[in-house]
Amino acid sequence: MIPVERQYASPSSIRVDEAETTLGLTANQRRPVRFRALVEDHVFHLREALQTLGELVWSGETRDWREELDLEPDRIVLDPVITVHPDRVFFEAFSQDQSAYGMVVAPRDLFDEEGEVRCGTTNVDFTAWLAEALGDMRSTRQTYFHVGPEGFEVETNEGTHHVEEKVNVPEDWVRGFLQLQGAMSMPGTAIEVDPVDLLGVIRFLDQNKAHTSPRSLRYEFEPGEDARVALEPWDKRISFQDAHHHYGEPKETRVWGRQRLQLVERLLPYAESVEIYLKGRALPSFYAVHLPGDITFLLGLSGWTGNGWTETASFDLLTARRGDDGLVSLARSHLADRFEMTVDEMAEALERDTRQAASVLSRLCRLGLAVYDVRARAYRHRELFEEPIDEDAFYPKDPREEQAESMLDDDEVTIERDEIRDTTKTKQTPEGDTREVVYEDRVIQGRAGSQSEVEVVLNDEGRIIYGECQCSFFQENILNKGPCAHMLALFEHSLS
Repeated sequence: MIPVERQYASPSSIRVDEAETTLGLTANQRRPVRFRALVEDHVFHLREALQTLGELVWSGETRDWREELDLEPDRIVLDPVITVHPDRVFFEAFSQDQSAYGMVVAPRDLFDEEGEVRCGTTNVDFTAWLAEALGDMRSTRQTYFHVGPEGFEVETNEGTHHVEEKVNVPEDWVRGFLQLQGAMSMPGTAIEVDPVDLLGVIRFLDQNKAHTSPRSLRYEFEPGEDARVALEPWDKRISFQDAHHHYGEPKETRVWGRQRLQLVERLLPYAESVEIYLKGRALPSFYAVHLPGDITFLLGLSGWTGNGWTETASFDLLTARRGDDGLVSLARSHLADRFEMTVDEMAEALERDTRQAASVLSRLCRLGLAVYDVRARAYRHRELFEEPIDEDAFYPKDPREEQAESMLDDDEVTIERDEIRDTTKTKQTPEGDTREVVYEDRVIQGRAGSQSEVEVVLNDEGRIIYGECQCSFFQENILNKGPCAHMLALFEHSLS
């Protein structure tokens, strides 16, 4: 268990009168962050996004996808995390069952700020009643948004009192929260769809209950056609109008746990667009709902409902996590100074190549010191905990890592071929034209343990994007649960 101490001067609250609404979010006094401002526009859209986040945390038990899991009433709930940056404010939260992640992003220029702003990351008191009370925010009244450690002297349903507690959070819960950063940074397929088309998918699922398998969403990509989705087992197809993709040959991706899309249903009638990020068959998927005012709600879903982020693949095994503590500390300092950096920018700052920069950034995410921006393909400074975690104690070695180390120690790993392979793919432009894109991937082939034909393919950031092995683990899972021990051994040997 990880002890997390929270000190709130008073509960968060909403104060409403005829002229104005004040949303007072009390920050953890141990990690003071301050942001006070008038919401100048798009009050309604900000309210809807925050209520959706609250629903993800608190009120999902009434939904079918939560009832199937038979959740215990005392499951851990960690208060949402708020981060204030010079250009944005964003909230993050994790569902109790570890299968869904939500982030609300609001630009700073949405607010007319008052007084000192103290950037940083902190927990905010965000109880179930507050999630419901957000409905009192109205665009017809001036709305003030206050985040601070000093508390708010107003009467609420909970009264006014000092809150101080120590919550013991299970390591696997937090590990799952951190694992999704590795999932977000994975390469995959991105499409932009009309919100009404995604709403059509959700409404069809609401009105039709599947009694047989499979129960997946099958995203289909045909050259020269808009992307579409097939709802199984009915084989009902819904086309995403003007949803261009880059595939020059047919491709499909299946994902499960589709009922969880109900979480964004309330946002879609007001959304301007939705970006869908698919990481692969039975792998995580992400849905970025873009609302007016440049407000975004990002929903991250694990491969299927009953498979939370902790049980999902060890995505950090796909990327080397090398770099001495001094280099990691330097990278952390650069990111804290600039708030957002791409892999290339970090490589330049560290005077290292992109593979080393990607490795260090991956380790920062693993330590809870950074968050990945899936839309910008960049890393943001965000320190999840007051004190850095003990990496060795927090991340026990995966059995595959131990097997790979044993093969390396016993000199059972041999690289027989290591070369750069140019892979040419035909992609479609938004205008419908085609163009050829050349990727320079590193292909490593060799022997590992009992397997004589092992292959891993790395992209320009040194991440495993493909592999082959004849072992039972790989044959059963492909890369849905990360690399097998033999691929991992060959990968590690290539780094030495």
